[in-house]
Amino acid sequence: MLSSALGSTHDDAGSELARLDALLEAVPLAVALFDGSLALAATNARYRELTGLDVSQVGRSIYDAFPNALADLTEQVDIAAGGVPVVSVRVPFQHRGGRRLVEATFVPLTDVHGARGVLFAGSDVTEREDLREDLARSVAQLESIFDVLPDSVRVVDADGNTVRTNAQALQEHAPSTPQTLRELWQLDRPRTLAGTTLFVHEHPTARALRGERVRGETLEVRRGSGDVTAVVEVNTNPLYDPHRRVRGAVTVERDVTERTRLQQQVKTEAERLERMVQERTRELLALQEAAARDRRLAAVGQLAAGVMHDVNNALNPIMAAAYLLEMNAENPAAVRDYAARIARAAETGAATAARVGRFIRQEPLLGAREETVDLSLMVEEVVAMTRPLWQERAKGGVVKLEESLAPRTLVKGIAGELREALLNLVQNALDAMAGGGTLRIRTAATASEVSVEVSDTGTGMSEEVRERAFEPFFTTKGVHGTGLGLAEVYGIARRHRGRAEIESIPGEGTLVRLVFPAGTSDTTKRPALQHGARPPRRILLVEDHVDSREFMQQLLESDGHHVHSVRSLEEARARLDDDTFDLDVLVTDIGLPDGSGWDLVAFARKKRPSLRIGVVTGWEPRNEQDPACDFTLRKPVGAADLLEEIAGQQARTQN
Repeated sequence: MLSSALGSTHDDAGSELARLDALLEAVPLAVALFDGSLALAATNARYRELTGLDVSQVGRSIYDAFPNALADLTEQVDIAAGGVPVVSVRVPFQHRGGRRLVEATFVPLTDVHGARGVLFAGSDVTEREDLREDLARSVAQLESIFDVLPDSVRVVDADGNTVRTNAQALQEHAPSTPQTLRELWQLDRPRTLAGTTLFVHEHPTARALRGERVRGETLEVRRGSGDVTAVVEVNTNPLYDPHRRVRGAVTVERDVTERTRLQQQVKTEAERLERMVQERTRELLALQEAAARDRRLAAVGQLAAGVMHDVNNALNPIMAAAYLLEMNAENPAAVRDYAARIARAAETGAATAARVGRFIRQEPLLGAREETVDLSLMVEEVVAMTRPLWQERAKGGVVKLEESLAPRTLVKGIAGELREALLNLVQNALDAMAGGGTLRIRTAATASEVSVEVSDTGTGMSEEVRERAFEPFFTTKGVHGTGLGLAEVYGIARRHRGRAEIESIPGEGTLVRLVFPAGTSDTTKRPALQHGARPPRRILLVEDHVDSREFMQQLLESDGHHVHSVRSLEEARARLDDDTFDLDVLVTDIGLPDGSGWDLVAFARKKRPSLRIGVVTGWEPRNEQDPACDFTLRKPVGAADLLEEIAGQQARTQN
C-alpha cells in the first residue's frame, strides 16, 4: 500500500494518504515515509516528537529530515536509497527532554514507476540502555563483592551444574574445578562431625534444590589432595523464578576449622575442670557425711531422751488410771472415766511414736484421721492429766492456774498431736517456774481463727533465745533438755495449717500462742454407730502379732461381725483364691513374715475387685495413698475408727 501511495495519481493520493496516516499513527515507532525523490511524504506523531518537525515540513529532503540527530545519517540513507536495508543503527538524538538513543532502521521502497523511496522506523531505546548500563554496573559490583568474600560461594542451576563460583571457592579446590554438584561432592566427601558420610542427595545444596533452606550445618570435608580435612559451616538457599519454581541454589561455606579446634580445647578443659570439681565435691561430701553422721548420732540420743520423757509422761496416767480402774471395778461411772483417760493418754503416746517415725524417715503426716477438736475442752483434759505432776515440776513450789476458755473453739486436726503440743507447752511453762508461779491458759475464737495461749511467770527468754526457740535440738536446759519440745510444737502447728508465736521478757515470763484456721460445725466428728446398729460383715483379718490379732478379732466379733484370722501372706492368698470363701472386707497388716501387706492388697484388688480393703500399720503410711486401698489406719488403732471403717461402703463401684 505504501508503494502504491507513492505512485498513485493526485486524485487517489488523498484517500491513500489518509489510510496511510492512520496506519502510521497506530505503529508504536517513530515512522517517516520518503517518496522516490527522497522527499518527506508522510510522518506520525512519534517521529515529529523525536525530530521536532511538524506536518508543514512535508516535502523536506531526507537528508534534512533528522535535524537533531547527533550522528551523520548520509551513509545509511544512501545505502537504503540504493536498495539495501539498513537495520538497527544506534543513533543519538538531542531532545528537549534530554539526550535520547534511537535504534533506527532504513528500508528501501519502490513505487509503480520504479522510483525508489525510503521508510524510516525508529525505536526509543534510551530507558532500556540505561537499565542495561545500570545492570552492568550492578553485576560488576556484585562480582567484585562476590570475589572479595572470605567465604566460599557457589551458584548452581536446577540440574546441579555450577553457574558461578567466587575466588575463594576456586582456591579451595585448585587445581580442580568442579563443574557439577556431584563432582564437588566427590572432591569433598562431606561427613558430619559424628563421622557419618553424606550421600550426594543429602548434600545441603541438593536439599536446597528440593526447596529446603539449610542454616549453620557443620560438616567435615576434604581439601587439596585429600590428606587435609577442614570443618565448614554451610548455609544454602533455593533460587526461585517468578512462578516460585526452584531454578537453582546458592551455597555459602565458611571455614570454621580453627574455631572448632578452639571449642574442642575449651570443652576438653571444661571437662577436666568438671572432673576436678566432682572429685573435690566427693571429698567434701564425704567430710560432710562424716560430720552429718556425728550430728545424727547426737540427734538420735537427744531424740531418745525426749521420747523417753514424753512416753513416761503418757504412761504415768495410764498406770495410775489402770490401778484406779481395778480399785473401782464396781463403779460404772468411774470405770468409764478411767477408761477414757487411758484412751487419751494412749493417743498422746501414739502421737509421740508417730513423731519418731516421721523424724527417722522425714515423711509427712498421712493416714491419720482429722476431726473437729474443741481446744477449750482439750485444755481442760491436759490440765487434769498433768495436775498431779505440777508440784514435782515446780520443785515443790505452788503453781496457780488462771484459765480463760472461750466456748466452741473448734479446729480441724488430729487430737493426739494437738494434745501433745499442749502437753509440751504446759510442761515447758512448769519447768520455767522452778519454785512456783502462775500458769495462764487462754483460748479465743473469731470467725476465721482459733488460738490458744500458754504463759508463765518464769525466767523468760532473751531476744537471741526467743529467735532460736523453735529450732530443732536448741535448748537452754543443758543435759536435761532435748531441744525437741518447741520444735515439735512448731511442726504440729504448721501441719495443721496454723502458726506458732512466742512473746517473752527476761525475768517476767513467756507466752506461746498457737493459731489455727477455725473449724466449722459441719466438720465435727460424726457420732459412732451404737453396738448392734452396724450391719454384720464377713471379714478376713491378716495380722502376725498374736495379741493384736486376738484382740482385734474379739473387737470385731463383739460388734457382730464374722471374722476369719490368719497370720501370713500365703494363708491370706489361699483364702482369697477360694471362690467358696465369702468375704466382704479384708483388713491386713503391712509387715507380714512372708511378704508385704501392700502386695496382698494388690493381689486382693485384682482377685476380688469389689472387696473393701483396709490397711493397719505401725509405720507411717505411704506418701501416696494406694489407689487399691479403701482405708488406712495407723497403730495403735482406735476401736471406734476401726469399727466405723468396717461399717463403711461394703463394695466398690466397678467401672
